[in-house]
Amino acid sequence: MAELRVEIARSADMPDVLALYAEGGYTGGVASADRVFVARLGSELAGAVRLCPEGGTTMLRGMQVRARYQRMGVGRALLRACVPFLDAGVAYCLPYTHLVAFYEAAGFRVAGVDEIPEFLRRRLEGYLAEGQRLLAMRRGPGADGAS
Repeated sequence: MAELRVEIARSADMPDVLALYAEGGYTGGVASADRVFVARLGSELAGAVRLCPEGGTTMLRGMQVRARYQRMGVGRALLRACVPFLDAGVAYCLPYTHLVAFYEAAGFRVAGVDEIPEFLRRRLEGYLAEGQRLLAMRRGPGADGAS
């Protein structure tokens, strides 16, 4: 198998990222202010994730790994590449409940609704109303010892 490479996406990568998101049913898109990381195996895009500035914090969003590359370390490699950028302050994510341990490995901790910003609380409530099994996680100063 080809070597896994993770890098910050270039503008030329965006059509591939958007195609990956469409393939996975992710509709969050990509904003110009987002920092997008891509994982490649050879020349194929295996996964992507975005760090989005929102409400004075950083949101980790859009973690997607192509089905044929899941459980091969692609998601872990993407998350590891994000950590230096997450260390700059407070960050949040809204993962599926079965992925808590995955995000805890990068310093995120489960956060109660009283521990998240209002914009994120509204977003989470909307997802839960759709029947999605998500929860809020927080990383950074004051997140149970996470740095």
